[in-house]
Amino acid sequence: MALNLHLTAPGSMRMFSTAEMMHLPPPTWLIDRIIPSGGLVGLYGPPGVMKSFVAADIALSIAAGGKWQGHPVAQGFPLYVCAEGSAGMGKRINGWLAYRGLKPSQAAAAWLTESVPVYADSDGMARVIERIEEADIVPDLIVIDTLARCFDGDENQQADMGRFVAGVDRLRKEFDATVIVVHHTRLDGDRERGNTAFRGAADTMLSLSNKKGKLILTCNKQKDAEEFDDIEFRIKQMPTQDTVVIVNEAGQEVRVESRARDMMAVLDAEGPLTADEWRGIMEERSKMPRATFFRYKVRLQGNGEIIKKNGKYSVPESHLEGNEEE
Repeated sequence: MALNLHLTAPGSMRMFSTAEMMHLPPPTWLIDRIIPSGGLVGLYGPPGVMKSFVAADIALSIAAGGKWQGHPVAQGFPLYVCAEGSAGMGKRINGWLAYRGLKPSQAAAAWLTESVPVYADSDGMARVIERIEEADIVPDLIVIDTLARCFDGDENQQADMGRFVAGVDRLRKEFDATVIVVHHTRLDGDRERGNTAFRGAADTMLSLSNKKGKLILTCNKQKDAEEFDDIEFRIKQMPTQDTVVIVNEAGQEVRVESRARDMMAVLDAEGPLTADEWRGIMEERSKMPRATFFRYKVRLQGNGEIIKKNGKYSVPESHLEGNEEE
């Protein structure tokens, strides 16, 4: 008897034929080859290693679209559960936006500053889903920061960890969303804390470490692609916002820094200049679009790399002296 290539109709518990399986669409990505669409991602590291900075950087990059540290992203709407350290998140968001010269409306996201018991049948989960529907949003990414603050039970017990994973799966399926869970390492710093059921269920596992002042993001599980090479970050101070941002050692920042330096070189040579005078020179010399000029101007001013006095912009002497020393 010949086997029907379409074994069953679409719906729950559908069975696919071999031919159908061969033609299923390939995996899609929120961040190309880094964060899968619809997957469960673990981001773990020791206390104080800036896991929340990296998680927020990912969420805001997806909200803004374009690239994350040089890697193409699929623009979407993130929901960030700040269950740990929510008091400082506002400054981090402000610094991130200032560094990139963006307005809050250009990185739209939802931020929850309470812990959520992540279990499929918890009242807290039901309330969060109600709130999402009330806000009329469909999150493409949900960040749970941290597992410990959204966990009820013993992390080392398989049954308790299984309940947490089931809660994550409910969020993933309810909204077809990727879920990133920020987690701590064990005392030896080698692996994430708790039962291995979490790692077993994860599509992607990312560890963050600090080596001689550099942050290193390492992929040690990537279910549907090759594990990517380590990504290195440096920390950039944002004194005006009283915070820091993380900057990739390579990739998109090269282009950004080049344009910013060109603008500062013009201001150093010909300033002080009004915004219109400065923009006119950049447009004439490098065909820089108006929107691009103002985006970088906001970023440079937010970083404290330029100052405005009596309606004109200039490069502070202290900044010039610091560049000469470098």
